Amino acid sequence: MNNDENAKFKRTLGGILTGIGLILLLFACAAFMSSNNRLMGFDVEGARKIAPAILGFILMVSGISLINRA
Repeated sequence: MNNDENAKFKRTLGGILTGIGLILLLFACAAFMSSNNRLMGFDVEGARKIAPAILGFILMVSGISLINRA
């Protein structure tokens, strides 16, 4: 791959990672705000509310950094 294709690949992968991270962060926000411990068919309580937030943050930051480096 040449530099142009490499940059395009990094931007595409960065966009996908950022989108997945954003979806996970929105899910984590909904899980924190839910009054019961079920959300969309998932049992979310305790650490299960924190895990999507951490994973979403990591994916979003890595996706943004890939976009910026391309």
